[in-house]
Amino acid sequence: MLRPLATFLPLLLLPATHAALPAINTTALLPWTIPHLGTHSPSGYPANHPYSTLAFTVTDPNTITLGTTRFGDASFPAASVNCSVAWLGYSGVGDNPRDGGWTTPCGGGTLDGVGGAQGRWTFRVVNGTGGGLTTDFGVVVAREQAVILANGGVVRAKFEGTGLFRVGADGNMGGSCGGSGVCNWGLKAEAAPVVVTPTLVELKCVAGTCDV
Repeated sequence: MLRPLATFLPLLLLPATHAALPAINTTALLPWTIPHLGTHSPSGYPANHPYSTLAFTVTDPNTITLGTTRFGDASFPAASVNCSVAWLGYSGVGDNPRDGGWTTPCGGGTLDGVGGAQGRWTFRVVNGTGGGLTTDFGVVVAREQAVILANGGVVRAKFEGTGLFRVGADGNMGGSCGGSGVCNWGLKAEAAPVVVTPTLVELKCVAGTCDV
């Protein structure tokens, strides 16, 4: 006999067991922060390399414990990671990561190599308020994590957050351009760190039974 719909969790159904997922209190999450960010656009001089770049660091200070096991807590730990992307920025023939829907993996984090505790970080560059690619843009950062529970079930969670960046007197970036056309921009000291609010976009049991 089918169970009434009211017994299911909206959007968080388990494909086989329909068991309740571990709860994550999203209202208690601390914001992510981006303490460092910089962009570079090249000159057009011969022998130069015509790549523009964006690089930043993002920190997630939250440790989310889903349960306990005899080996320790089943948790999503705090982490910090470095992210960067380069694109051919030569005028008239360049790439544009905002147009192509690029999703770029991050690496070089504080927990890299420690049993996969870092999870998988990615980001996308999106439009800002209408300015140039290195001077007015947003980044949508995503962190996917998974952990094995005491009963062998595997829970996967994905969070996303967006930060906006703009050069200008009322923006959060400053810098300069040289006579050759090369430009370098970064976060203003008074604007750092930029706060990013994480949103839980997926919570899923991907193996076994995930009730705790």
